[in-house]
Amino acid sequence: MPHLVTEHLSIAYTEHGDPAGQPVLLIHGWPDDASTWDAVAPALAEAGLRVIVPTLRGFGETRLGDGPRTGNSAILAMDAIALMDGLGIERFMVAGHDWGSTTAEALAIGWPERVERIALLSSMPRMGGAPTPPFEQAQRTWYHWFMATARGAVAVRADPKGFAHIHWVNWAPRGWFDEATFDRVAQSFENPDWVDVTLHSYRARWDEAEPDPRSQWLEDKVKATRSLALPAIYIQGDADGVNPPSASAGVPDKFTGPFGYIRISGVGHFPQREHPQAVARHLIHLFTGDPQTLADTHDRSFYMSKTKPLLAGIAAAGLIAAAAFGVAQAQTRPATNALSEVATFDHQVTGVAVTADGRRFVNFPRWTDDAPISVAEVMADGSLKPYPDAKWNSWRNARATELPVSEYFVCVQSIVPDGHGNLWVLDPGAPGNEKILEGAPKLVKIDLATNRVVKTILVPGDVALQGTYLNDIRFSPDGKTGYITDSGTRGAIIVIDLESGKGFRALDGHVSTQIDKTVKVTTDGKPLVRPDGRQPAFSADGIAISNDGKTLYYQALTGKTLYSIDTALLREGVAETARAAGVKTVAQTHVADGLWMSKAGTLYLTSPTDNAITRLAGDHVEPVLSDRRLRWPDTFSEGPDGRIYVTASHIQDTNWFKPGAPASLKTQLFAFMPGKGGRR
Repeated sequence: MPHLVTEHLSIAYTEHGDPAGQPVLLIHGWPDDASTWDAVAPALAEAGLRVIVPTLRGFGETRLGDGPRTGNSAILAMDAIALMDGLGIERFMVAGHDWGSTTAEALAIGWPERVERIALLSSMPRMGGAPTPPFEQAQRTWYHWFMATARGAVAVRADPKGFAHIHWVNWAPRGWFDEATFDRVAQSFENPDWVDVTLHSYRARWDEAEPDPRSQWLEDKVKATRSLALPAIYIQGDADGVNPPSASAGVPDKFTGPFGYIRISGVGHFPQREHPQAVARHLIHLFTGDPQTLADTHDRSFYMSKTKPLLAGIAAAGLIAAAAFGVAQAQTRPATNALSEVATFDHQVTGVAVTADGRRFVNFPRWTDDAPISVAEVMADGSLKPYPDAKWNSWRNARATELPVSEYFVCVQSIVPDGHGNLWVLDPGAPGNEKILEGAPKLVKIDLATNRVVKTILVPGDVALQGTYLNDIRFSPDGKTGYITDSGTRGAIIVIDLESGKGFRALDGHVSTQIDKTVKVTTDGKPLVRPDGRQPAFSADGIAISNDGKTLYYQALTGKTLYSIDTALLREGVAETARAAGVKTVAQTHVADGLWMSKAGTLYLTSPTDNAITRLAGDHVEPVLSDRRLRWPDTFSEGPDGRIYVTASHIQDTNWFKPGAPASLKTQLFAFMPGKGGRR
């Protein structure tokens, strides 16, 4: 077992999964040890997560140096931060059981910029201060008061194993564990500091001992904090003998963000040991799913009451993963795939936008059907609300001659927030991706605070030429300039002054913005062609901008080369020869539709050929995930928590390429939490 030496202790820990995966910290409780996660960690690793499992101070092989033998939750949180610092991990998610639960809470309060999501198991949060419990709960926690006495301390020192054993017996349904398992775990209690750390932990929480002086600031902050807003779940066994559901009724009130209260039938105080499949399933949902789908759940899936859950150990990881995901998914999803479905739609989706406060929007372009909504907000239950209102979404192909095209969404291709409180709707005005309706190409600015259209920029015919298709847009950091790819018959980068509304074409006809005639688009292992033999021929399509706004990236969909240009060369008045000379080849890639520059500075690309997502790593791209559900990954957006959203537009399944296919297609919105790597 590896150790990480910090200023005050040597921490034993284990790691599971892809080192580049999203980090998750699993913290054990008392009286237990790190093996409590042995049947959960492999399933999380198979979901693409990097799992770190430390042994707490006073347990197992972890050793304290000089200094007090303390165990209050704040000092345990400081130990955890020291471990993550030593491993070079800045942002992470955390799940904690019992002591680990209150440690996770302290981490989220003390380092909110680092902890992204938390799961608490079996022990209630203490934020706001822990009041003296009612008599019934005080009776269940008799051992707290016992250890506060001198005689109690002597008894615990005399028989630490026996003291721990009685809690295993009383805190969960009879027969839930075997003695061989307990004996293995009890070896961790032979640590010379176990009793001192234990006594201090329980005495400090009731003010019978002072917390470790180094952690006083954090103890004070926990008491002063009333609630947490990050995505969280609380997992509770309904047969918990020490903290039953009646004692945790107030837990949901402590969380103001996305939250789920998970109650598992037939399970006691050790859910990760008693029913690891269910715990793994709920943790994976929290750590890889859409936070907006978290909900209170009564999980009745318990089926292991007569088994010995730890005998299988890590060797059963495949079985556990199958139970966590469902057998069918376990057979079809790659082990590193952390893709989660957010919503499904009855029409073809292309664009997605996620705002700074987590609101989610999608658009439907009217390519093969007359979609009833062009732009919609995706509500928490997955339903769609026309945005900004029904009027803007009331255009229909059948009424094309009746409605002024400048005042309605005609064929929306992309929706992108500008980072300044606005959502911009890009409407190429070409239903069916064919002829532009005169006066229809436009940019529509919606104030997200009032949900009202505040500006419409009509793109004139000398900028949006007949044959132009306005595909996607990115904004300068100051919100004053928009850069649009023209993926039509003559590719270009269209530059729009968002204040004056004036625009011009740059790199018009330049090789970097045109289709690559040597590229053949393939899907499902064969060329993608229409009945008449035509293949997709889309010019400059995917677009991304560096976080400092100085570099624009773009690529033709029917292409395999990623290009960039300094945005200073895209100012009005710069000669086209200077722009052409400034175009740089970034990397040889693959057929790509959407591009996205993450807040972390990683450039992501969709790969429709293999239902995949890649990222730029120097002068090449590397895989991120592949999932056969991701049919034609189209457009990206990023949530406030760093989660990347991506639409699957199913272009290869349209009646363009499959005669007889329905005009309306079922499509999806997915999300994933990216791992490390892939730097520009």
